[in-house]
Amino acid sequence: MTDAAQGAPDRDPHRELIATTLEQTDLPVAEVAPGRWMTMLEGEHKRTIPVLLELGDRSLTVTSLLAGVPDEGHEEVYRILLQRNQRPLPVHFALDDEGDLVLVGRIPRAALDEQSLDELLGLILTQADETFDQVLRTGFRSYIDVEQRWRAKVGLPPNPVSGQTD
Repeated sequence: MTDAAQGAPDRDPHRELIATTLEQTDLPVAEVAPGRWMTMLEGEHKRTIPVLLELGDRSLTVTSLLAGVPDEGHEEVYRILLQRNQRPLPVHFALDDEGDLVLVGRIPRAALDEQSLDELLGLILTQADETFDQVLRTGFRSYIDVEQRWRAKVGLPPNPVSGQTD
């Protein structure tokens, strides 16, 4: 008798592959629903990079928050991200329903293996880390200026995202 006939859920080899691959990393991982996992990558510029992995019927989709809705400089921020989207990568920049800046990647189930999953997470990390400072300096300039004045007032060094040095 099969597992399904006995009342056990069907085994999904792709789901097992994702769960096993994520468990083998040093990353914090939580399965938040069947076929959905949350993890956190650590970058050099963007220190915490949240990642949601969702296994659908046809593909694995990975979504990561880069930054919230920019306070200012929208046109320039979107230009930066659209220019980066010209790269032939399986990861691209997008806006979510609230206007937040996100990275989205997709792997068809047929191409999903440990290496492709590792490469996709690596691309999310690289794209977020390489873009984060420029997006912050452009879309959140006023906030950064206020923070820099506060840091100077209390004797802290400048936040490196500003591009200023001591």
